[in-house]
Amino acid sequence: MAELCDIYNISGKKTGEVFARGNSLREGEYQLVTNIWIINNNFKILIQKRSETKAISPNIWATHGGCVGAGETSLNGCIREAYEEIGIVFKTKDIKPLTRLTIENFIMDSYIIVQEFDVSSAVLQAEEVSDIQWVSLDQLEHMIEDKSFFKYEELPYVIKFINNYKLIREV
Repeated sequence: MAELCDIYNISGKKTGEVFARGNSLREGEYQLVTNIWIINNNFKILIQKRSETKAISPNIWATHGGCVGAGETSLNGCIREAYEEIGIVFKTKDIKPLTRLTIENFIMDSYIIVQEFDVSSAVLQAEEVSDIQWVSLDQLEHMIEDKSFFKYEELPYVIKFINNYKLIREV
């Protein structure tokens, strides 16, 4: 059965209509998508490698997230997606909103959390994810340069968050 998603207007308000994921939206209609950036106390970012069977960006490293289902909030969607993809559990109170960007017909809500996670305990969703790893900002920037990591519009905000977090930890 097709995954149903709410349709939104440019202001991020639900229109009251839904569509089956994968179907095209009309002009002026938007889909809500979400992701979460997981940072540890060593200022590393947990990333995942998209499965080779993915239709969009197979075998590319990325952050965790996906489409927000009908009736779901973007925060609940990012929690669900990360759990489904790698088996990580978050406390909602620890998640911070990062950005809301509109790109083409997507409204992208990004979140960030500081949390430890032992990659050996991950349960990977094989049709979505083939690997995970912690990387430093330097490693991530090299991965973006060599096009092995998806280039996210909100990345400057992630970098700013990490640099501010470093300053706070030094005090």
